[in-house]
Amino acid sequence: MAKTSYNPRTLAWLLRAKPSRRGGFTLTELLIAVAVSSIIIATLLYLVVELLQINRREGLLTQTQQDMGRAIDYITRDAGEAVYIYPSPDAVVDVDAGTTLIDQIGDFPADVTPVLAFWRLDPLDPNNANVQTFFNKVCDTAFSASNTEANPTECNTLKIRQGYYTLVIYGQQENADDGKLWGGKSRIVRYELPRYSSSNLPNLIDTQGYSEPTGNDNSFDKWKKGTGTTKGNLAVLTDYLDNPVSGAEPQCPNSNYQASPADADNFYACVLRDTTTTTSGVTSGTNQTLVVFLRGNAATENAGFATFSDAGRLPTLKSEVLIRGVLDKQPSL
Repeated sequence: MAKTSYNPRTLAWLLRAKPSRRGGFTLTELLIAVAVSSIIIATLLYLVVELLQINRREGLLTQTQQDMGRAIDYITRDAGEAVYIYPSPDAVVDVDAGTTLIDQIGDFPADVTPVLAFWRLDPLDPNNANVQTFFNKVCDTAFSASNTEANPTECNTLKIRQGYYTLVIYGQQENADDGKLWGGKSRIVRYELPRYSSSNLPNLIDTQGYSEPTGNDNSFDKWKKGTGTTKGNLAVLTDYLDNPVSGAEPQCPNSNYQASPADADNFYACVLRDTTTTTSGVTSGTNQTLVVFLRGNAATENAGFATFSDAGRLPTLKSEVLIRGVLDKQPSL
């Protein structure tokens, strides 16, 4: 193979020759490229955040709508089992003393606004072990006739009735800043005062503060509590209830209905007035009509990316219930 040889002058020229000039970005070009890239990235980030907000907001709205639907369905089904509904939890039950129903419930939270109160008949669960223990007892031998709190008559009545009366009260409680336990603006609470707890049923021991609403010395509309401070059960139904708007007025069907409370538009009940009268423990009259109004709010401090204004308020839900309870009732003459 032939070797290539270079002329000494040519080699010297190549060594002295300057390298070819190569192109590059100026500082101005780099700054312009950075600015354009920043605008594009910022726009993309804004779109991502907006999509996250929309997704989170729609998720909360859907969840709140479902919660409100379940809540009003639960309340109306619960009230549908009622045998007597008070026009208002603030209804006067002792005219002489001016005492209202809610005045007698000593363990009802002071920061809860009562909305709806009624009596319902809770059936005995045949699968409950304590109920089975009770039914296996012979009333005449298991209970002494001298014991007025648990005598054979009460035992026999309970076995025939297969249930006992329970006082139920619904109310609204605002969600305070208590460790962010509750999510929304307010919550719906359900209070109940049953005659017996499951463990006390076999011995027919009444819940403290309870008294039977039927009989010669008591009635539904003039109910007087038993001995001691009431000890009922309190539970939360939902925590995405809206707060009432300032200056709100309930929208009842007509003037024959009584609204409770009188200054709410987020959660209130309208009860048809003067449909029943009670004489000697027996209630007479037509069936009662109840209308429940409920409005949720998805706005919450723990919403993450989602932000709400008045748009967080959901449309008000309404449900009407015809109370068909016939226990201890007789037709008007």
